[in-house]
Amino acid sequence: MRHTFHPAIFLGGVVVLCTAWLWAQPPASAAVSIARGGPRPALVEPASIELGTAMLERYAGQYEGRGGFTIDLTLKDGKLFAQSAGTIPSIPFELRATSETEFFLKGMGVDLEFDVARDGTVRGFAANTEYGVIEVERVR
Repeated sequence: MRHTFHPAIFLGGVVVLCTAWLWAQPPASAAVSIARGGPRPALVEPASIELGTAMLERYAGQYEGRGGFTIDLTLKDGKLFAQSAGTIPSIPFELRATSETEFFLKGMGVDLEFDVARDGTVRGFAANTEYGVIEVERVR
């Protein structure tokens, strides 16, 4: 004689078994969750390379994005800095190179990639931020 289970009993058993298994496992986010007001994890910045002053000078200038957003890139003491009047606080952030056209904002977790024409003219850049990609064009 063959024993059979009613489908409802079988499915109920599966649900109970899965529920017990999930209940016994700690949630993956619990290990990395951060309490409000608690310390944030340190940013892991990529390894940077040093570029010559002549290479960095071609990126210095004023860039403009949507809504009149402007950002100035300036060269000071052989380092490239980004500053925008539209951000608070309006302090300069150092750009560190990871290649000849790719940079990151030190301490900010923002990656930038410059759009450079074949003749070496810098046309703009795209910044990958936590809010999405921001594209700007060079205006000066």
